[in-house]
Amino acid sequence: MALGFSSIQTSHLRPSCPSYFSLFRSCPRSSRSLWTRPRPQAYAAQADVGISGNPTIPFNPVHYNPERKSNDNRKAWRHEAWALRKEKVKENPYGSNISCRVNIETYTPERNEGSLHLDDKLDVKSEASFYKTSVTDDQISESYANIHEAEASPEVQLGKAHGEGNNVDKVNGYGGIDKIKVDKVNGYRRGGQNVSAYGAIDKIKVNKVNGHGRDHQNVSAYGRVDKIKVDKVNGYGQDRQNVSASGGIDNIKEKKVNGHVDAAHVIQRDKSAKKPSETKAATAVNEVDLREKLSSIYDKVLVVNSVPDAKKIVRMLTDQYRHLVHACDTEVANIEVKLETPVDHGEIICFSIYSGPDVDFGNGKSCVWVDVLDGGGKELLMEFAPFFEDPSIKKVWHNYSFDNHVIENYGIKLSGFHADTMHMARLWDSSRRLKGGYSLEALSHDPKVMSGAQLSDEKDLIGKISMKTIFGRKKVKKDGSDGKVTIIDPVDVLQREKRKPWICYSALDSISTLKLYESMKNQLSKKEWKIDGKPEPGTMFNFYEKYWRPFGELLVKMETEGMLVNRDYLAEIEKLAKAEQEIAANRFRRWASRYCPDANYMNVGSDVQLRQLLFGGIANRKDSNQFLPTEKTFRVPNIDGVIEEGKNTASKFRNITLHNIVSNLPAEIYTASGWPSVGGDALKILSGKVSSEFHFVDDDQGDVGDACETVDAEYLGTQEDMSEVDISAYGTAFKAFEKEEKGKGREACHAIAALCQVCSIDSLISNFILPLQSSNISGKNKRIHCSLNINTETGRLSARRPNLQNQPALEKDRYKIRQAFVAAPGNSLIVADYGQLELRILAHLSNCTSMLDAFKAGGDFHSRTAMNMYQHIRDAVESEEVLLEWDPQPGEEKPPVPLLKDNFASERRKAKMLNFSIAYGKTPVGLSRDWKVSVQEAENTVKLWYKERQEVLIWQEERKKEAIENRCVHTLLGRARQFPAVSRDKRALRGHIERAAINTPVQGSAADVAMCAMLEISKNARLNELGWRLLLQVHDEVILEGPSESAEEAKKLVVECMSFPFNGRNNLKVDLAVDAKCAQNWYAGK
Repeated sequence: MALGFSSIQTSHLRPSCPSYFSLFRSCPRSSRSLWTRPRPQAYAAQADVGISGNPTIPFNPVHYNPERKSNDNRKAWRHEAWALRKEKVKENPYGSNISCRVNIETYTPERNEGSLHLDDKLDVKSEASFYKTSVTDDQISESYANIHEAEASPEVQLGKAHGEGNNVDKVNGYGGIDKIKVDKVNGYRRGGQNVSAYGAIDKIKVNKVNGHGRDHQNVSAYGRVDKIKVDKVNGYGQDRQNVSASGGIDNIKEKKVNGHVDAAHVIQRDKSAKKPSETKAATAVNEVDLREKLSSIYDKVLVVNSVPDAKKIVRMLTDQYRHLVHACDTEVANIEVKLETPVDHGEIICFSIYSGPDVDFGNGKSCVWVDVLDGGGKELLMEFAPFFEDPSIKKVWHNYSFDNHVIENYGIKLSGFHADTMHMARLWDSSRRLKGGYSLEALSHDPKVMSGAQLSDEKDLIGKISMKTIFGRKKVKKDGSDGKVTIIDPVDVLQREKRKPWICYSALDSISTLKLYESMKNQLSKKEWKIDGKPEPGTMFNFYEKYWRPFGELLVKMETEGMLVNRDYLAEIEKLAKAEQEIAANRFRRWASRYCPDANYMNVGSDVQLRQLLFGGIANRKDSNQFLPTEKTFRVPNIDGVIEEGKNTASKFRNITLHNIVSNLPAEIYTASGWPSVGGDALKILSGKVSSEFHFVDDDQGDVGDACETVDAEYLGTQEDMSEVDISAYGTAFKAFEKEEKGKGREACHAIAALCQVCSIDSLISNFILPLQSSNISGKNKRIHCSLNINTETGRLSARRPNLQNQPALEKDRYKIRQAFVAAPGNSLIVADYGQLELRILAHLSNCTSMLDAFKAGGDFHSRTAMNMYQHIRDAVESEEVLLEWDPQPGEEKPPVPLLKDNFASERRKAKMLNFSIAYGKTPVGLSRDWKVSVQEAENTVKLWYKERQEVLIWQEERKKEAIENRCVHTLLGRARQFPAVSRDKRALRGHIERAAINTPVQGSAADVAMCAMLEISKNARLNELGWRLLLQVHDEVILEGPSESAEEAKKLVVECMSFPFNGRNNLKVDLAVDAKCAQNWYAGK
């Protein structure tokens, strides 16, 4: 409902407003759209007073039916109110002060959510500017006296609306308001939707909006808003998404957004968009401008669709213009880019080459566009092989990996790689993931990014235009009208049917790529290059040439190699995993059915059903007036063939009723909507660290499935007596169920642990076992080709299709998924891993004496940390009650005295966690949650760690200061991570930046070391001679494949390359420990 209906009425603004509150009061509460919560009964007793042509709108019972949906009731009521309003406007365009004043006085108590509170200092200009738009000069003249009369009366000043009430029906009925300062809009569901119904508002200052739904979505529905200043928005949904629906907004200044609304949703338009007709005209102008841009591009493009023309162009590229840098791009059909690897997938339909504005391929054309779809196909592409394969001809690409693979699918081996503009942009600004990303469209349209391009004319700078912008069209509904969904025809159809714009679109990719390369080269050349904090002769572009250019090419080669996967093994563990998942699910169902019989038929994978079972009746954390029902009916597949009462046969679906099985079950993790989470982490808190294998089924219930019966039978003899069990291992569900009935808490924890097992197995199946069997990610040789990317802010690699960087931890890999990655027959794998690389990097960067000495001494670093932290452990070591480490000699089976890690396991575990947590910038608050101790206790433990490592503390404080002052920190090799949001005065954001400032130099430098090691391995002549190739890098680990007969020799070479990664040297103050193994599969190599 718009503000014009109910939220605002004034006593001096014309025209008078019909008394919509009368109709609102006559409607049942369920049909009122403006208020979503019940109102006090006192409000219901209020009556409207209609004076001077403003009668109360009678409630029409035809429009209300309790059984109908509330939307229908609201619509009917709204239409009737709107019709009456228009009728009254015709009768009296300026209305009556009396009527509006009475309405204000009558509804003063209506100060609730959904009303607009106006500031008492609200300024309304006088004279003719009062009716700035939508009112004729004659009407202004006739009402001049009334205006002055209204302004002279203090009781009708708009400021009084704030003191007396909020029911101002229209801030601006037909006229204009130059300035409105709105202190607070606190409404629900479209409250305050149209501040200006028809007129113009020059300025609106909204200090606070604290609403729900689509509050104040259209501040100006038909009129014009010159300026809106939004100080704070603290709401939900799509607040202020369309501040002006049909009108124009000259300026919107947003100072603070503190809610669920993205600041990007605030739109800013120029003053040309003032009326619907002008908006349409502006759209038409944009379309004309787009056509002009495309036409200017088309004039530069030479279309090649014959072999003779191709031969001529190739001669020019390899002879006359071979000294230039050439930007290349392909367009590919028959591939799902997000799902399929480009290796052995996709068909090139065209490609373009742009060599700069001074090149002339004939008739002044500087860009070549080659038709591979209908112009000769593969034969035409092969004519360009000499150009693509020439290593001396420099070629730049945007996302080189994709284009390389699709071209090599045709047997052409690309060479002459000079730059990937995506990598250059990431090196220049690692924070662009917050600014639109690294797509060619986003980068080429960013003035800051493109400011380094050398342009002969401003018209030269035409950024990439998206396919959606040029070719998108609305999907037609069944009734023939346009829908909201934008669709695009397949690329091969576009090339045939919309040839000219398609040529412009695809040619613009290579044009934009070359200009982006020029800009990034100039931008990086302006940045100083430092290694380990010391100036290096050269710039960051020199860094790119030395490291990231060869590294980018190496990653593409690794993608091409791929990894061989044993699909038969994956199929076997898939069956096993699904069987064990069903066993665990049945264990939980059978336990839950003791409390709720229908739980035996529930879907344990449904969050809604689980939440109802475990937390039914609980209040919403964000809105205490919302509660989960204590009981709810669900429609589920009738997989057991249950015949419901009154039916002869089993139906496909059946209804089950679930109710909460325990009261006051504690919830520690909540969803974004405020309901208790039933995800894996939340369930682990409930269950604790216990096994899912526990026999709790009553004898008269029987077993579900032979497998379950076997598992339960095997476990019956292994259960401990309750008195012998340490209940500290049990989770928060223990006390809740123990209160209900003694002895049931233990069963509950084991049952919920079974549910945790269902979740973990499901994660392994969906994220690893099934995707690895897909043909989308493998080529003709059945090897998996994942995409390796440098797109993390620290510089670490990421992987997708599939994400091989995210393999399950060894202790959680219950099905040994890594065992599926195998070497080809006759080959072996080498799996080499750095030992404690990030801690060694921290010791080097901070120059910490204690850490440096510990690494030089060797042995168990975490045990040494524990000894330095705790005096009683040091005393035990010095008195030889325990051993710090033990190196077994031949014939020795166990150490003469216990090891430190055995006798002081708890202290060593804390020391190990601290070693890594502090390196990552974790605070005592986070550690207290991990350890389940008080913040003070965690802080005391952290102080013990820092006691021997003051240099680390000083170094961390320096990095925090560097991040705040310079808005960036640097890695070992000089790469920068930017913090553009550091100026924002937000405590949580500042804390995140400080943690990142500590973590990035450590983790980023580890990525630098791993990159250098990989480059050393790739250029090692002996390894290449033996036939060993890099396949994958996972954080600090690399995997190679090669002939089995040379595996041991290759392993030694790999260890040497990794130990001395900086051109055969180790520039760190600590040794780089490397552990390497030869094996037939990845799991065996760990």
